[in-house]
Amino acid sequence: MMNMGGRIVLTFLLGIFPIIHGSRILVISQIPTHSHHQTYRPIARELSKRGHEVVFVTPMPIKDPKLTNLTEIDVSKEIFEALGRFGGLDFMSIETPVYTKIQTLYPMLEAFFEATLSNAEFKKIYTDERQKFDLILCQIYTNPIMYAMSAKLKAPIIGVSSMGVFAGNHLAIGNPNPPSIYSEMYLPYNGELTFFERIKSTVYFLWHRLYVHFIAMPHSDQIARKYLGQDIPYLADIEKNISALMITVNPIVYANRPMVPTVVPLSFLHVDKPKPLPKDLKDEIESAKNGVVYFSLGSIVKSAGINERVRQVIMEALAELPYKVLWKFENDTMPGKPKNVVTRKWMPQQDILAHPNVKVFMTQFGLQSLEEAVDREMPLVGIPFISDQGMNGKRLVEWGVAKQIDYRNTTKEEIVKAVMEVAENPIYRENMRKVKKIMQDEPMTGTERMIWWSEYVIRHKGTKHLRSPTVDIEWYKYLLLDVFAVIVGIPVLVLLIIVKLLLNTLKKTPIKKTKTKKN
Repeated sequence: MMNMGGRIVLTFLLGIFPIIHGSRILVISQIPTHSHHQTYRPIARELSKRGHEVVFVTPMPIKDPKLTNLTEIDVSKEIFEALGRFGGLDFMSIETPVYTKIQTLYPMLEAFFEATLSNAEFKKIYTDERQKFDLILCQIYTNPIMYAMSAKLKAPIIGVSSMGVFAGNHLAIGNPNPPSIYSEMYLPYNGELTFFERIKSTVYFLWHRLYVHFIAMPHSDQIARKYLGQDIPYLADIEKNISALMITVNPIVYANRPMVPTVVPLSFLHVDKPKPLPKDLKDEIESAKNGVVYFSLGSIVKSAGINERVRQVIMEALAELPYKVLWKFENDTMPGKPKNVVTRKWMPQQDILAHPNVKVFMTQFGLQSLEEAVDREMPLVGIPFISDQGMNGKRLVEWGVAKQIDYRNTTKEEIVKAVMEVAENPIYRENMRKVKKIMQDEPMTGTERMIWWSEYVIRHKGTKHLRSPTVDIEWYKYLLLDVFAVIVGIPVLVLLIIVKLLLNTLKKTPIKKTKTKKN
């Protein structure tokens, strides 16, 4: 994945900066989804393999006895109980208005944080003054409660996201985020926004900032103080003092933006080299004379749980394809399953996508699945259901590597046409090869970048020297409102004075009346 020049650069950097061994690192991830943990588990694993002592607080432990430097605190019981109170993640559907999503998402994340902080084993760590950490890495997703752990444990902290981040996260670290260009992840806008899209983006941006400032942040601050003490700074101030922000972004899916030095883009953290397939799956793939379509909606959206009408339309379309279909389907049986469809509750996706007889990946456009498809040079047919998937799909269609289907009004004919087009037209795979070259042409891998920045923060005990001045400046100064007030206000004031003087002069000047002579 790394070219020779990149290896030379990395060797040079590692030669200059000493390798830090034996640092103690706390890694916290609290959202209970497999796709999110595709990012956090490699971070905990690789840092421990690097020689650091890692404490990993997670609802999805790695459970690898070979990782002797890794101690895991399992918070799955508390987290899944909290998730159950919200009835799952159905509210993240693309059909749900973005305002509703946000007002549900914040309370749910607060429940996840409380569940994590109430875990007895974890509580022993953060309440024990003898516990010392050199670095904290924590999952960030709109809500910065866990950043307060930095103030509690007196250690520098890095926020980590398995996708992009919200506008508030960008603003807190100093990245410009004008809504005219960068719409929120949950809005279906991308690239150059139309006039009405800019209006919607701006209105949402203002609403979200007010909601966070007056409702979400104060409530989150109360929760942080409840568990970590009343002597910590206000949560919004802690958020502005993080040492770095690691986000899983790339120039293909996300619009390019100016970023401060402490924003570290990561990619392909979870992608491994292809491994041999299980014999049953290998036989299924290699016995398909016309090739294979691999179909998976990821770990959050369950194929077995989607709308019955939509699933029926998909099955009718797949039945008409000349290919064998491998479908990750979570139930033991699929009523009405087409003859050319093979189902499994779980499949080794990365290894399947690497097989040369697989022609198309039908996906939900989740970011981790997209990285796997890019690495395996696999073209896509996408059906977005939740979250940022619609935005991801729109960008991939623009790059010519995918077809996108709206499940709300799709037809059997549309699905068949899309799959056949992507499978038989070589331009989609050629474009995917170009995309792979762009994404993987970097001086170091995502894993190497993550390790380097983590150890950089440890070496310098934070990154205050890289702090952007935009973090501390008041919003009205940043927008130059005070300057415009002077530039515009003084001429207007002078003009008003002149008009006032003229009016007063006219009032004081006597008006001579002329008499008319009568004949």
